[in-house]
Amino acid sequence: MSEWWKLMEERGTRKDKPMKPQVVAWELGKRLAPDAIVAADSGTIATWFARQIPARRGQKFSLSGNLATMANGLPYTIAAQVAYPERQCIGFVGDGGFSMLMAEFSTAVKYRLPIKIIVIKNNTLGQIKWEQIVFLGNPEFGCDLLPIDFAAFARACSGSGFTIEDPADCGSILDEALATPGPVVVEAVVDPLTPPMPAKVTLDQATKFAESLTRGQPDRSKIAWTVLSDKIRELI
Repeated sequence: MSEWWKLMEERGTRKDKPMKPQVVAWELGKRLAPDAIVAADSGTIATWFARQIPARRGQKFSLSGNLATMANGLPYTIAAQVAYPERQCIGFVGDGGFSMLMAEFSTAVKYRLPIKIIVIKNNTLGQIKWEQIVFLGNPEFGCDLLPIDFAAFARACSGSGFTIEDPADCGSILDEALATPGPVVVEAVVDPLTPPMPAKVTLDQATKFAESLTRGQPDRSKIAWTVLSDKIRELI
């Protein structure tokens, strides 16, 4: 576990641009209240949530269980804030899931619920994308999302909105957002080519991954370099 947390810290403190999603999770984890309630969506967001945010005694963490339900993070957070009005309630969600149900943010505004929603924005259905690549050996298909300015959307609902693009600013912007009264959306623009690599890669997964690249996966050179550079970092 000691070695694992060293690896998680290394991934969570990267200064690369585009920003790595792990950085946002790592910085958020350091700022959670002792009794925080955190809800996450299904998808690659669940990977960063589970790996990079330490769960501490006294806190509550929620996922959708075995159902892999998209868009659950926002309503879970709203429900948590209603049930526990005195506690810090945070949604850590992906842009795919949030965009499916984001109108409910106006519910939080209407009832003055001080929820904080952190949207990891990579403009893609990440879990489906990587499943197509690694499990099927196919180039991704139909995974791109229309970019949405989630911070502007939050302000349009009369809430507060923040945007993070530079990892150097991630901590300070999160501090400001968490201290802002009322409901808040933070959109964190991250690298869409960062794969949620398993702890151990099987031969079949590696083969399928290689097949997808040779079959014309978009940005295949960048993806291959990202995976290779991450593995080199681990070895040294």
